[in-house]
Amino acid sequence: MTSQVYQEAMSIMNLDMEAKRAPALSSLIKQKTLTVESYNRRVRKKSFKVNDLVWKVRLPMGHRDHFYGKWTPQWEGLFRVIKVYSGNSYGLQDMNGNMTRANINDKFIKAYHPTIWEKYAQNIQKSFPEFWEYRQK
Repeated sequence: MTSQVYQEAMSIMNLDMEAKRAPALSSLIKQKTLTVESYNRRVRKKSFKVNDLVWKVRLPMGHRDHFYGKWTPQWEGLFRVIKVYSGNSYGLQDMNGNMTRANINDKFIKAYHPTIWEKYAQNIQKSFPEFWEYRQK
């Protein structure tokens, strides 16, 4: 077999490979788009507005207090969002008015939702203010 015949055979084989690669590439692209759609269905985007109440993760994550053991709280605070920065970063302030030292990424905070008992106490306080004034004395 001469080198010219060999090169022609290889070029024909390469053309055949290109014909096989095109459907494989389109199949790969289709699989990737399905994976992205599946992932995006499960992911919930977190976004907070100014004056939203949030919890902040206790850092370092996974640290356990010797007294509480596995019941060591993972979240702390009740913080108010003061400023929203680009890149999902937030400036926080605690309930005493103290600002946090640094901005915090949204993966380290979660929304605060009052418990049923807190909502119940607020309703009672509105309905019976004289009772709460008596309790405060």
